[in-house]
Amino acid sequence: MTTYFDYKIITSSLIKAVKQATGVVCIEGDSSAQQPPYPFATFTITSPRIINQHDAEGSQFEVVVSLTYHDSSSISVLNLAKRCESFFGSHNGRTIFLEKNVVVVDIDNFDKRDNFISIDFERTAGFDVTLRVAETFVDDVPNIDNIII
Repeated sequence: MTTYFDYKIITSSLIKAVKQATGVVCIEGDSSAQQPPYPFATFTITSPRIINQHDAEGSQFEVVVSLTYHDSSSISVLNLAKRCESFFGSHNGRTIFLEKNVVVVDIDNFDKRDNFISIDFERTAGFDVTLRVAETFVDDVPNIDNIII
């Protein structure tokens, strides 16, 4: 049977780690789902596949995920994002990802990401996290049982 990599492995680990680090809900960014009450976090997979090895079953690749906190206070989102960034770099944070064979490779681009909405600003802050995963694709190739020479 042919199998493929499932990005839910990454997103489920991310949602769990965000909840444990900051206690807030994390949803997919830029979706049509109803926005939860402040504060909350969103994730966006910005680079779904950065190849490290070519053409090998079980090879590894990296995924970059942008994580953003949303609230009405600049200080609140900076504190939440910093707490989460530190947690992702900690043993406990990395363990959440390792449970699903996901490795935290790098955390960078910590910054404010405010949005102007109508007549007011939505305060946002976040960072990008680079994760390494193993390709689970297995090609369903029939076995060669006999060779006639």
